[in-house]
Amino acid sequence: MQICCTKKLQDEMGLVLQNETEEEDFFCWSVHLITVNRRKTIVVVNDSNRFGFVLYGLKAKQLKNLDELLIMGIRNCLRDEKIKEEIVEKYLKSAGGFIYAKTRGSKYVARLNKGCELIKGLGDSLELSELFQTSATRIMNKDIVKMSKESDYHYPYELLCKDLKIFAGEEIVRCEAVDLIVKLKLYPKIAWRRIITPINTTFKELHEILQVAFDWKDYHLYEFNIIDDAGKYVLNVISEFEEFYEESKECKTLLDSQVDISEYTNQKYRIVYCYDYGDNWEHEITIQGVNAEYDKNYPTCVMGGGNTPPEDVGGITGYKEFLKIIKNPNHDEYENTKRWAQGQRYKDYDSDSVNRRLKNVLRR
Repeated sequence: MQICCTKKLQDEMGLVLQNETEEEDFFCWSVHLITVNRRKTIVVVNDSNRFGFVLYGLKAKQLKNLDELLIMGIRNCLRDEKIKEEIVEKYLKSAGGFIYAKTRGSKYVARLNKGCELIKGLGDSLELSELFQTSATRIMNKDIVKMSKESDYHYPYELLCKDLKIFAGEEIVRCEAVDLIVKLKLYPKIAWRRIITPINTTFKELHEILQVAFDWKDYHLYEFNIIDDAGKYVLNVISEFEEFYEESKECKTLLDSQVDISEYTNQKYRIVYCYDYGDNWEHEITIQGVNAEYDKNYPTCVMGGGNTPPEDVGGITGYKEFLKIIKNPNHDEYENTKRWAQGQRYKDYDSDSVNRRLKNVLRR
């Protein structure tokens, strides 16, 4: 595996460079050392697809083990894409030992620089406690790129998957996933979705998934309540944007980023997602089971039906009045209500549109 180092990294590490080999781009990674928030940060991108990762807050002692850091980073970013473990190991074995060389040319340096600029822009959102920056890595790999003048624009993660699929000669993604039925109570009607998502989805991510699946606009606060089969409240999960809240006397309260749905798949828990405390839209979530052979690294909405009310319609009562007007072109308020609904981007449920958006929802 060829590690193509910038001059700054060479000088900082005191690296003795070897002669550049005729290595395939797929087995070459360009690496730069930058400073973000006065912390040493390594940005690494693959020369074939601009897919990469970020290591943040490096200490001098850690930098002495650059080989280990890079192997850890490559493993982590591939695992985060839910690449099969055997394919990750096959790639590392095929790539061979590290060869440190200088950067290979202007086009590779330009791709690396673009990644570095993006990470500098994310400075305030980098996690102080994390060496491998999961969120920043996902954002970098969703930054659309054009690999040549002749090529179309693509996401780096898409290009990585294409390269890995050619390399492996088989499907490359496998992970455990949870199968959910979500019902939005509209009395007497319901809108419902069946969603499959990787099992390590946090409740913060589940909120984002439900916003897309039900075509909400994420205007309001929300919470999850987890209830056992005896009707006892087990956990209250709140948004990180909640400024004032009273901790429940009945159960523990955690932030949505602190807990995964995987912790609640072994028993018959009932999960209630309440969105918009004013309109009070309650979504009842039932865990149908766990799929150990899910072949995607993103959530999908496999079935569904029913439309979601417009935002700020006034709860169930307001929604019933809205439907009464919008279904009657002769109503005095029809034109005003129609214009208002268009402004709220009210539309019929469209599974294709939902799934296109779900493909990237976990990469925000």
